[in-house]
Amino acid sequence: MTDLVIIHSSDPDFFMLMSHILAVAGFRVSLAEDFDAIAASDVPAVVAVLVDTSDTIDGVTRLCHALKTSPATAQLPLLALIQARHEQSYLGLLKAGIDEGFVRPVSPERILSYLRALSGTKTGATVPATPSRPVLRFGDFELDEQTRLVRCKSGCAQLSPIEFRLLKRLLEAPGRVLSRADLIETAWPSNHHVNARTVDVHIANLRRTLVQATGRTIIRTIRSNGYVADVTDDNQ
Repeated sequence: MTDLVIIHSSDPDFFMLMSHILAVAGFRVSLAEDFDAIAASDVPAVVAVLVDTSDTIDGVTRLCHALKTSPATAQLPLLALIQARHEQSYLGLLKAGIDEGFVRPVSPERILSYLRALSGTKTGATVPATPSRPVLRFGDFELDEQTRLVRCKSGCAQLSPIEFRLLKRLLEAPGRVLSRADLIETAWPSNHHVNARTVDVHIANLRRTLVQATGRTIIRTIRSNGYVADVTDDNQ
């Protein structure tokens, strides 16, 4: 079954353009006006929800928050196409749960590359999964690189691509303080501008997800320095 991308937008020209670009790249496309329409879609086949902030930013933020707090849709990757005049709302969208934001104008290929990384699809052809080491182990933690699942004896959670890269980097150096610059270099493309506050928001989301799944505070903040992972069993 071809991967499905859901678009949330009230702009028919935007939808027609994006649906054409995505269809040529091999994706199925569906338009969803609200939360109920997204929740009623073929959720297992959804590779991402693409939200257009040409609508009122407050409404888009509420939609993203609703999707990320509902058990039925919480694992859906959320991508926001942000109007230039809404750049100041990027952190608010991050707090609402978006996994990635692209400030318009943006090259369609950047969006397609991100979607292909999520789906394993390249121009309509499924790429065989051939990682030599799909499951990584750190203490009592397991990280599945194919599904972005993190597991430990007390629970599990599925992470967004950025959250997964952040956690993997922290777990690779347990007890070592990593600066925000270190984490930016690890989790974002080199041509993607990211500031320290963006890292803080992603870490906050990641820490909250891990606490909910495991009941443990895995990531600690070292004031003025960065973050450190503590994977000891008695960590509370």
